[in-house]
This record gives sequence, structure tokens and C-alpha cells, in this order.
Amino acid sequence: MNITVSAYNRPDYLRQTLDALSRCDGVADCRVVVMLDRCEETEAQAAIAAEHGFAVERYGERIGCNRAILYAMVFGFERMGSDFHVHLEDDTVPTRDALRWFAWARDRFKDDPAVMNVSGYQRISNGFRDQCGLRRWFTPWGWATWRDRWPGLALGWAENDTHSWDVIVNHGLRAGRYEAFPTASRIQNIGADKGTHVPSPEWHAEHHRVAVTADDLGDRTVDEWALTRVDQNADHA
Repeated sequence: MNITVSAYNRPDYLRQTLDALSRCDGVADCRVVVMLDRCEETEAQAAIAAEHGFAVERYGERIGCNRAILYAMVFGFERMGSDFHVHLEDDTVPTRDALRWFAWARDRFKDDPAVMNVSGYQRISNGFRDQCGLRRWFTPWGWATWRDRWPGLALGWAENDTHSWDVIVNHGLRAGRYEAFPTASRIQNIGADKGTHVPSPEWHAEHHRVAVTADDLGDRTVDEWALTRVDQNADHA
């Protein structure tokens, strides 16, 4: 499985994300590339990636959030040859079994065109590590999609930062399709500072931070997830 991680100017966050990613089950069998948007911290962040043994790509100039995500996905499908590509941002910390979840969901829903993407994030846990659901929503904090579903997203992508890319994906490009999600989050959102759309740490704590992730629910290995929910919305809308 191939993974890109996008980062801009938050090396402390990037270190937390890469620390967690390097501990994930199955990461040794994955290719990971850290994609760096230009800023004063670029070389410091490249050094952090190198400490973890991850490859680095630097953009030649500051390109902004929307294009950074787009280019990372294009890099995944065109340069890394992904059939299913996972993307993390520098403030999306994966749980130990996050890659196990993505791999299972990749295979479970690969032939179902009604499922557009796989999310690792769920703000309110139901306390069960081995359950999952489908929702008519798109969540940008640790997600993946398949090669055959990517063109429908790429063609309408918002490349400038006037509108947040994930809003366009959710309310337009998703076109009524579902995302698969674990009912106990496999991602912790830590982006309380310097977030483009996060007004304060207090707001982040209320709306984005996950109170209970899968790592808080024990260390039993999960190999199969039971599909127990089909939602028409998300609990973090």
C-alpha cells in the first residue's frame, strides 16, 4: 500500500504523525513519501522524514493546501503506481492498526462503486474496534480512494484556496456516494494550531479532536470489521 503525507509549516505535528505512522502494523510493507510545501521549516521537516526512513518530495514553490493535496494524490497514482492510495496530513495521527483498517476496507469495497473513499476518522466512538459503517459524507483527515474512482475527483478539484478542497469534494464531487469509516477512529486530529480552518484550540477540541480512538480500546488485533451502520450524514458535520 502506498501512502503520502503532506506537510507545510508544523514540524512538531509532522513528527507526531510520522512517529505514529512508523509504529503502525504493516508500515514496513508500505511505501511512504512525505510531500513538503515550501516554507522556512521545509528542510527541518525533510530531516524529520529522513529520521523515520521515509522518502521526501519538495514542491519548488509554495502551492497552498488545495493543490498540495491534489498533487500528493496525483503523485500517488501516477508516480507511485497506486491502485489504492492513502493520504495523511501532518496533523492526522494514525492509530497502531490504522493501516490494517485501510487495507481491509480497500479489499472489502473495491468492487462497490457506491463507495467513493475510505476514511480513518470518526469523532465519536461507539466503543467497538471491530465495527465500521458507511456514510454519505467525505472526511479529509486520513483518507484513501481507488484508482478507478480518482478521476471523478481530480477533474473537478478546487486548485485555489478560495474554497476548501474537501468542501468541494463532499458537496459536489462525491455525487451521493458513500465513504467507509471505522466506528472507533483510526485517526487522531491534532491540528489545534496554525490550521487554515481552525479558529482556536478550544474550537478544535470541541469539533475535531477525538475523545476515544482505537488505541484507547485495548490492543486486540482486528482482522475483520462488521458493517453495522449506514448513515446519511456524519457526526462531525
